[in-house]
Amino acid sequence: MRKLFILLAGCVICSAALAQTPTMQQKLFYTCKVWGFVKYYHSEVSTCQVNWDSVLLHTLPLVESATTSNAFNDALDTMLLAAGPMALATTYFPDTIASDLKRNRDWSWISTPLLRSDVQIQLDTIKNNFRPHGSCWVVNNHSAGTINHTGGWLAFPHDSIGINVNTVSTYPDAYTRLLMFYKCWNIVKYFNPYNYVLDTSIETILFTNAIKVYNTTTPQALAMLYLKIGKELDDAHTYSLTYNVSYYIPPNGFYQPKIRLKYCNGKYVVIKSQVTGIVPGDAVLTVDGLTTNQWEDSLRPYYSAGNMSVFRRLIATNLLNHYNGFNTTLTIENISGSTSTFNLPCNAFPDTFKYNWYYPADSLSSISWTKLNCNTGYINIGNIDASQTNDAYINLRSSTSIIVDLRNYPKDNSPWLLGALMYPHPIKYAKLTMPDVNYPGTFFWEYDSLRTDANPTPYTGKVIILINEQTQSAAEYSSMMFAAMPGSIKVGSQTAGADGNITYWFLSQDVHFGFSNLGVFYPNGDSTQRIGIVPDSIVYPSRQGIRDHIDEVLNKALAIAGCDPYTRVVPLAGEQVINVFPNPVDEIIYVEATNNINQISITNLIGQLVYSRSYNSQTVQINVANLPNGIYFLKINGNVVRRFIKE
Repeated sequence: MRKLFILLAGCVICSAALAQTPTMQQKLFYTCKVWGFVKYYHSEVSTCQVNWDSVLLHTLPLVESATTSNAFNDALDTMLLAAGPMALATTYFPDTIASDLKRNRDWSWISTPLLRSDVQIQLDTIKNNFRPHGSCWVVNNHSAGTINHTGGWLAFPHDSIGINVNTVSTYPDAYTRLLMFYKCWNIVKYFNPYNYVLDTSIETILFTNAIKVYNTTTPQALAMLYLKIGKELDDAHTYSLTYNVSYYIPPNGFYQPKIRLKYCNGKYVVIKSQVTGIVPGDAVLTVDGLTTNQWEDSLRPYYSAGNMSVFRRLIATNLLNHYNGFNTTLTIENISGSTSTFNLPCNAFPDTFKYNWYYPADSLSSISWTKLNCNTGYINIGNIDASQTNDAYINLRSSTSIIVDLRNYPKDNSPWLLGALMYPHPIKYAKLTMPDVNYPGTFFWEYDSLRTDANPTPYTGKVIILINEQTQSAAEYSSMMFAAMPGSIKVGSQTAGADGNITYWFLSQDVHFGFSNLGVFYPNGDSTQRIGIVPDSIVYPSRQGIRDHIDEVLNKALAIAGCDPYTRVVPLAGEQVINVFPNPVDEIIYVEATNNINQISITNLIGQLVYSRSYNSQTVQINVANLPNGIYFLKINGNVVRRFIKE
């Protein structure tokens, strides 16, 4: 009797649920779930024997007009009928996949009371008879056009819609907009390895945004909505891959005043300026009447970023963006605390005005690799290329330490070539979750390692890795690889926390979307997504250091290597290097350069000019014996600045 009561109670609950009128939001939510599940799991639909996009477009009017739960389920039943019969499995398929590799394979929603029992039975039949197999909807690697990657990338050959959402006269109707969104959401649902670390659950993203897509009335609103949807993935890769040319970016691109910023000590600090009266170390307090905190709050819904380090990097990059020719009004605070107001034209295109990477010591921007006179090597991964790796290692192998600068992005596969030269023996340095395209929603583990044998000439010194918020993706992966070296130490600050190969596609002719599709972990299983690479020695630049062109991160690395922070660089063939020595100095200071020195000036801490002279030589001697003891700045050829101490 008790069992019968429970059964009857269940039927009452089910009937009550079916008697309710589902909201449009609920109908759109479950239609997407059913459509995507059948797309990837049904034997006929997953192999493109059925025009599944067309089926959705014909089903959505029925879903829209359904005023009862039964009518809604009738619409779903019609869609399932169009899929055709599910092939029945003839073999047993044990579920042996580890729980952390099937996080995206969630079938619990099938039992929701909003779905009628006959619909649930059809979905269960698909689920129970599914066997892993190749799918027409997703494949490994890109093969179209000039893209030809060799592992880990995904392509979605039938998920791009050719409509032009920027042409108002052909703005897609609600059903086509939902088709675009359903394609996008299901790709993310089944193949994003990081759904489990999102601030907003993947289910909530669907429930909240399907109705917004349905109600959107303009191409611009749709484009901005996809930025907000991308933000919910908490992934800096998604930020860079989600765009609509006509509505995210002005026709001729964004422009800025000739100022470059970096977040430092709670403020957005000038690190480069060609504006009279604004110098490195100054801070931007307001932009067009809003404080930088207010700008952060207003832009946060549009910036996909896994942590505050990369979020503030993106803000620093875009805070001064404007239309070409427009003026922007800035409140600037100098390093002593005084403020000034500037009204500046936005006439500098960021890609041409900015350097790719920022190093307070300007000379690092042109160095690929070099050796310091304290028997320490320096390698700039942003500059060195594969052809230079052998020479670099031969020259630096005897160094007691090698500083590897990863505050940038690798030019090519040079980090892994260097790692293979340096590793003493095969070492596993990363563990990856690879998407199983034959079983959507599941992944499998792969280890990444270097070398297959013992190294007869391994590097036996200390490896010091420099990282910061610019270190992202391949740079983070390179950091993991170098950090696997015995005796390594990471110096700097938190990285971007966006690693793994990227996957991307066009939702329409104009709307582009993507995310990180490989899960990157340390060999012990610790995650890197949103966390990034955590330094062993945390060092942030200071405003004073930026003002004085002092690379405090590099100085910490030099101290760890046992070098004087003001150590002299040993020039190598083909490099432009400027040396200032000794430092500190009591009488004669020497300046050496690989190119001619035309002008030298020296200023004290308060900016007073104490020395200036023209030269035409690669070697200069300056007598500073009469200068008072203290800190001075030596400027060479008008732009290269070196700090020295007079004792």
